[in-house]
Amino acid sequence: MKSSAEFRGLLTGLSLVGLAFLVLVDGPTIIPGQELLQSLRFHIAAGMLVIVVLLVMSRAWWRGVLLLALLLASAGQGGLIIYRQQESRAQYDSRPEIAQALVLNFNVLASNERGSDIADYMIATAPDVMIVMESNAIQPERARLAVDFPYTAGCNEDGRQCDTMIFSRTPLSDVQVIPLEPFKRLRLIVARTRIKDQDVTLVAAHLSKPYFDEASYGELGQIRRLLKGLTGPIILSGDFNAAAWSYPVASLAENQQLVPPPDYPATWPVELGAAAVPIDNMFTRDGARIDSIEAVPDAMGSNHRGLLATIGFYAAQ
Repeated sequence: MKSSAEFRGLLTGLSLVGLAFLVLVDGPTIIPGQELLQSLRFHIAAGMLVIVVLLVMSRAWWRGVLLLALLLASAGQGGLIIYRQQESRAQYDSRPEIAQALVLNFNVLASNERGSDIADYMIATAPDVMIVMESNAIQPERARLAVDFPYTAGCNEDGRQCDTMIFSRTPLSDVQVIPLEPFKRLRLIVARTRIKDQDVTLVAAHLSKPYFDEASYGELGQIRRLLKGLTGPIILSGDFNAAAWSYPVASLAENQQLVPPPDYPATWPVELGAAAVPIDNMFTRDGARIDSIEAVPDAMGSNHRGLLATIGFYAAQ
């Protein structure tokens, strides 16, 4: 049996490993995939609380208190990012809402065998617009979906390059299907439509996983440049593979004055339920704000939960 001193030493070693993670969470970006750790900042802090408790129980008081202070500082830094994002929602509080749209965002998983169930859900939910990633899973249901969503963007003519798609009840115009650098996958779509007499630009994006040699940084830069040239109400929606409080996504939101939803529903992995990470995101700008958002209760075979949002359009100030 290990002595108390040995146990405290083991806990101290684990604390040092945890502190290395906190440095990567809170410090400058220096390694590929660092935004994944930033997305997990609150999970890391919660997990390390166990070490704090064990340190205190083993009478390593000062080490426990110091580790707790560092955890609180890290969580507070993440909380400050969220607070600043949420502050941007207040600009609409005094403006009358003139229309609403229902938008579904869903990475359905390309290999999903429950495409028919997902199509049933989409038809029954009846959103105005659907942003769908890894849409291969629902390609066999396209004819059925076309009855309710006759306007689409995102697949080439032979259907071989189908990932990100927009499905709409209303006509789409000025459609651009843009290869995302550096992999040149067709994962960025821009289109305009008119919902309940309100013009809106839809931007759908599916970013690379954060450990692909920092590819997502280049992709977010491409999206930032795209957003700079757009005017009027905008809905940006998709699978970002990073939480809204990760520095790259938070920087995009701040730089482009994007307005976040009122909360950040957990979407991946579905097995963790409410404790999962909110790597699927929606933002708005210039006269549009997400009034409410929730995760789809049943992932229906996907490894992501979908997001269903009510988006309000607001009169000019």
